[in-house]
Amino acid sequence: MSATRLTAPAAEFVGDLQQGSGEERAWRSRSIAPSDIAAVMRRSPWQTRDDLLHRKATNGSRPPMTRPQQPGLGWNKQPELAAGFAAQHPDEYEVVTTGYWRNTARPWQRCWPHRVLIPADHDPASGPAPIVATLTFRTTPKPLDDKGWGPDGSTEIPLADYDHHQWLLDAYGLDYGYVIAYSSHNDETRVYRIDRDDTHIAELRQAARALLDEVAAIRQSQDDGGL
Repeated sequence: MSATRLTAPAAEFVGDLQQGSGEERAWRSRSIAPSDIAAVMRRSPWQTRDDLLHRKATNGSRPPMTRPQQPGLGWNKQPELAAGFAAQHPDEYEVVTTGYWRNTARPWQRCWPHRVLIPADHDPASGPAPIVATLTFRTTPKPLDDKGWGPDGSTEIPLADYDHHQWLLDAYGLDYGYVIAYSSHNDETRVYRIDRDDTHIAELRQAARALLDEVAAIRQSQDDGGL
């Protein structure tokens, strides 16, 4: 399904910006994505807050991450996990892909979700399909218990992933979404439905805005010749 046929309660579609392009890098440097927010909160296993601050203050250039994430299993497994979820919810959802979105009230809050969910009975002739939930995938070569994932069907997920999920819901203005965790260690899949947490979201927004204010201050100092 084309992303232009989707609509969201609190977000607008930006487009399929080419990753790594000047336009995409500039936009990333002035906004906060779900993949950024755990670093903002100093909870990311992949990069520090200082790494993120530097990257955004230098227009999206990327210093070496503390623990660089390698491509492979995570991206390759997504279509299979998405198909499995769709097969389990044929009367509820259709699983679709999309591109960049940003919150209409806070343009600095952006997202590019793994997948989004629309009603299974949506008639395309009636207009754009409403996004009702998100679908996020997490993969690991280690046992899920060792990585902090709770029992299948629970709401117990690692805090960094909780940050990611809540930021995604807030960007779209959604009430809930799903996270699928997969372990290649024993070929185990667990599914979690996580509702919107407004108290947690308020903390994320405050911390994200503070980081972007720091980025703006650094840029201003650079423009003034201070750095």
